[in-house]
Amino acid sequence: MAEIEANKMVARRYMRAVEEGDVATIEALQHPDCTWWILGHGDMSRADFIASVKAGLLTASKRTAQIVGITAEGDRVAVEVRGEMVFADRVYRNEYHNLLIIRDGQILSGKEYMDTRVVAEAFSIEGGAK
Repeated sequence: MAEIEANKMVARRYMRAVEEGDVATIEALQHPDCTWWILGHGDMSRADFIASVKAGLLTASKRTAQIVGITAEGDRVAVEVRGEMVFADRVYRNEYHNLLIIRDGQILSGKEYMDTRVVAEAFSIEGGAK
């Protein structure tokens, strides 16, 4: 039971780091061999994921990542998040489901699901991807 609570705490710290734009903590919470899969993008290495965080997340002037549900079993933590990012030209809101595999206090892998229609609408220019 203590391991499950510790894993949930890692997931909460990760979401707080996302909200605060704290890349150092986002990096520290990921195992060096961490991999990601993101709906609409597919597989990503840790380095590619962190680069995408820096290119996207950090360009928002304000971020919120409200955890609306968290469930854990063994090394798997499922986190439901209501997110909002404020950019100079738009506000992007979406709901996410993150499935994190956590071992020894670090994220070993992550899967992120969201409404891809909302992503396309928020980041498109005249129907094309931005």
